[in-house]
Amino acid sequence: MRLVDAAVEVFGTSGYRSATVGKICETAGLTKRYFYESFDDSEALLLAAYASVTDRLRGSVLRGAGEGGTDLDARVRGALTAFFRSVADDPRIPRIAFQEVLGVGPEVDNAYRRVTVSFVDAVLVVIDPAVDRTAFPDFHLRTLATGLVGAVLMIAQQWVLSENPQPIESVIGSAHTILSAVLGQLGPQTT
Repeated sequence: MRLVDAAVEVFGTSGYRSATVGKICETAGLTKRYFYESFDDSEALLLAAYASVTDRLRGSVLRGAGEGGTDLDARVRGALTAFFRSVADDPRIPRIAFQEVLGVGPEVDNAYRRVTVSFVDAVLVVIDPAVDRTAFPDFHLRTLATGLVGAVLMIAQQWVLSENPQPIESVIGSAHTILSAVLGQLGPQTT
Protein backbone atom coordinates (compact mmCIF):
# COMPACT_ATOMS: atom_id res chain seq x y z
CA MET A 1 0.00 0.00 0.00
CA ARG A 2 1.40 3.34 -1.04
CA LEU A 3 0.38 5.14 2.14
CA VAL A 4 2.17 2.59 4.34
CA ASP A 5 5.30 2.79 2.18
CA ALA A 6 5.14 6.58 2.38
CA ALA A 7 4.68 6.39 6.16
CA VAL A 8 7.75 4.15 6.46
CA GLU A 9 9.68 6.76 4.49
CA VAL A 10 8.43 9.79 6.44
CA PHE A 11 8.31 8.25 9.93
CA GLY A 12 11.63 6.52 9.30
CA THR A 13 13.43 9.70 8.18
CA SER A 14 11.63 12.66 9.80
CA GLY A 15 9.96 10.91 12.71
CA TYR A 16 6.38 10.22 13.66
CA ARG A 17 5.91 13.30 15.81
CA SER A 18 7.02 15.71 13.12
CA ALA A 19 5.14 14.00 10.29
CA THR A 20 1.94 15.39 8.86
CA VAL A 21 -0.82 13.69 6.92
CA GLY A 22 -0.10 16.14 4.10
CA LYS A 23 3.57 15.14 3.94
CA ILE A 24 2.73 11.44 3.92
CA CYS A 25 0.11 11.91 1.20
CA GLU A 26 2.54 14.01 -0.84
CA THR A 27 5.20 11.30 -0.50
CA ALA A 28 2.64 8.67 -1.57
CA GLY A 29 1.42 10.80 -4.47
CA LEU A 30 -2.13 10.70 -3.11
CA THR A 31 -4.62 13.21 -1.80
CA LYS A 32 -5.65 13.40 1.85
CA ARG A 33 -8.97 11.84 0.91
CA TYR A 34 -7.20 8.49 0.38
CA PHE A 35 -5.62 8.73 3.79
CA TYR A 36 -8.93 9.34 5.56
CA GLU A 37 -10.61 6.56 3.58
CA SER A 38 -7.92 4.12 4.77
CA PHE A 39 -6.97 5.24 8.28
CA ASP A 40 -8.73 6.84 11.23
CA ASP A 41 -5.69 8.89 12.18
CA SER A 42 -1.91 9.07 11.97
CA GLU A 43 -1.53 6.66 14.89
CA ALA A 44 -3.34 3.98 12.87
CA LEU A 45 -0.91 4.61 10.02
CA LEU A 46 2.02 4.37 12.45
CA LEU A 47 0.70 0.97 13.52
CA ALA A 48 0.58 -0.14 9.87
CA ALA A 49 4.13 1.15 9.23
CA TYR A 50 5.34 -0.55 12.41
CA ALA A 51 3.74 -3.83 11.35
CA SER A 52 5.38 -3.51 7.93
CA VAL A 53 8.93 -3.00 9.23
CA THR A 54 8.69 -5.57 12.01
CA ASP A 55 7.25 -8.14 9.60
CA ARG A 56 10.31 -7.55 7.43
CA LEU A 57 12.66 -7.94 10.38
CA ARG A 58 10.98 -11.12 11.61
CA GLY A 59 10.96 -12.54 8.08
CA SER A 60 14.67 -11.87 7.73
CA VAL A 61 15.36 -13.63 11.05
CA LEU A 62 13.45 -16.74 9.97
CA ARG A 63 15.05 -16.79 6.51
CA GLY A 64 18.52 -16.36 8.02
CA ALA A 65 17.89 -19.17 10.49
CA GLY A 66 16.61 -21.41 7.72
CA GLU A 67 19.91 -21.13 5.91
CA GLY A 68 21.55 -22.84 8.90
CA GLY A 69 19.70 -26.10 8.42
CA THR A 70 19.29 -28.00 11.69
CA ASP A 71 22.60 -26.94 13.29
CA LEU A 72 21.66 -24.64 16.18
CA ASP A 73 24.80 -22.52 16.05
CA ALA A 74 24.41 -21.95 12.31
CA ARG A 75 20.70 -21.16 12.74
CA VAL A 76 21.40 -18.63 15.50
CA ARG A 77 24.25 -16.99 13.59
CA GLY A 78 22.15 -16.87 10.41
CA ALA A 79 19.21 -15.32 12.26
CA LEU A 80 21.39 -12.70 13.97
CA THR A 81 23.26 -11.85 10.77
CA ALA A 82 20.02 -11.37 8.85
CA PHE A 83 18.51 -9.29 11.65
CA PHE A 84 21.45 -6.93 12.05
CA ARG A 85 21.97 -6.60 8.29
CA SER A 86 18.30 -5.61 7.90
CA VAL A 87 18.75 -3.01 10.63
CA ALA A 88 21.95 -1.69 9.04
CA ASP A 89 20.70 -1.74 5.45
CA ASP A 90 17.59 0.38 6.05
CA PRO A 91 17.90 2.91 8.89
CA ARG A 92 14.17 3.63 8.66
CA ILE A 93 13.46 0.18 10.10
CA PRO A 94 15.19 0.63 13.45
CA ARG A 95 13.97 4.22 13.77
CA ILE A 96 10.36 3.10 13.50
CA ALA A 97 10.77 -0.21 15.37
CA PHE A 98 12.99 1.01 18.20
CA GLN A 99 12.20 4.72 18.61
CA GLU A 100 9.11 6.15 16.97
CA VAL A 101 6.67 3.69 18.55
CA LEU A 102 7.76 4.41 22.11
CA GLY A 103 5.41 6.48 24.25
CA VAL A 104 2.82 7.16 21.55
CA GLY A 105 -0.17 5.69 23.36
CA PRO A 106 -1.82 2.57 24.75
CA GLU A 107 -2.74 1.07 21.39
CA VAL A 108 0.82 1.38 20.08
CA ASP A 109 2.17 0.05 23.38
CA ASN A 110 -0.07 -3.01 22.98
CA ALA A 111 1.20 -3.47 19.42
CA TYR A 112 4.79 -3.27 20.71
CA ARG A 113 4.06 -6.05 23.21
CA ARG A 114 2.39 -8.20 20.52
CA VAL A 115 5.39 -7.73 18.22
CA THR A 116 7.76 -8.70 21.03
CA VAL A 117 5.76 -11.91 21.55
CA SER A 118 5.97 -12.60 17.81
CA PHE A 119 9.77 -12.30 17.99
CA VAL A 120 9.79 -14.67 20.97
CA ASP A 121 7.81 -17.09 18.79
CA ALA A 122 10.41 -16.62 16.03
CA VAL A 123 13.23 -17.46 18.46
CA LEU A 124 11.38 -20.63 19.43
CA VAL A 125 11.16 -21.55 15.74
CA VAL A 126 14.89 -20.90 15.33
CA ILE A 127 15.88 -23.13 18.25
CA ASP A 128 13.18 -25.78 17.86
CA PRO A 129 15.09 -28.25 15.64
CA ALA A 130 17.90 -28.48 18.21
CA VAL A 131 15.96 -28.55 21.47
CA ASP A 132 14.34 -31.60 23.02
CA ARG A 133 10.95 -30.02 23.77
CA THR A 134 10.03 -32.92 26.08
CA ALA A 135 12.99 -32.17 28.38
CA PHE A 136 12.22 -28.47 28.74
CA PRO A 137 8.74 -27.13 29.49
CA ASP A 138 7.33 -24.60 27.07
CA PHE A 139 7.12 -21.90 29.75
CA HIS A 140 10.86 -22.30 30.44
CA LEU A 141 11.80 -22.01 26.76
CA ARG A 142 9.43 -19.06 26.30
CA THR A 143 10.98 -17.23 29.26
CA LEU A 144 14.48 -17.83 27.90
CA ALA A 145 13.41 -16.71 24.42
CA THR A 146 11.88 -13.55 25.90
CA GLY A 147 15.19 -12.70 27.57
CA LEU A 148 17.10 -13.36 24.35
CA VAL A 149 14.77 -11.12 22.35
CA GLY A 150 15.22 -8.37 24.94
CA ALA A 151 19.00 -8.71 24.83
CA VAL A 152 19.17 -8.59 21.03
CA LEU A 153 16.75 -5.66 20.78
CA MET A 154 18.71 -3.69 23.39
CA ILE A 155 21.99 -4.41 21.56
CA ALA A 156 20.44 -3.30 18.27
CA GLN A 157 18.89 -0.20 19.79
CA GLN A 158 22.13 0.94 21.40
CA TRP A 159 24.09 0.11 18.24
CA VAL A 160 21.95 2.28 15.97
CA LEU A 161 21.92 5.13 18.50
CA SER A 162 25.68 5.08 19.08
CA GLU A 163 27.72 8.02 17.88
CA ASN A 164 30.57 5.63 17.20
CA PRO A 165 28.95 2.29 16.30
CA GLN A 166 30.91 -0.96 16.35
CA PRO A 167 31.36 -2.83 13.08
CA ILE A 168 28.40 -5.06 12.32
CA GLU A 169 30.50 -8.23 12.62
CA SER A 170 31.41 -7.28 16.19
CA VAL A 171 27.78 -6.61 17.09
CA ILE A 172 26.66 -9.92 15.59
CA GLY A 173 29.48 -11.69 17.43
CA SER A 174 28.51 -10.14 20.77
CA ALA A 175 24.84 -11.03 20.34
CA HIS A 176 25.85 -14.54 19.27
CA THR A 177 27.95 -14.95 22.43
CA ILE A 178 24.97 -14.10 24.62
CA LEU A 179 22.56 -16.37 22.78
CA SER A 180 25.05 -19.24 22.66
CA ALA A 181 25.73 -18.97 26.40
CA VAL A 182 22.04 -19.19 27.23
CA LEU A 183 21.17 -21.85 24.67
CA GLY A 184 24.18 -23.92 25.77
CA GLN A 185 22.46 -24.31 29.15
CA LEU A 186 19.68 -26.30 27.52
CA GLY A 187 21.89 -29.36 27.49
CA PRO A 188 23.97 -31.43 25.13
CA GLN A 189 21.25 -31.66 22.47
CA THR A 190 21.80 -27.95 21.67
CA THR A 191 25.54 -28.04 21.06
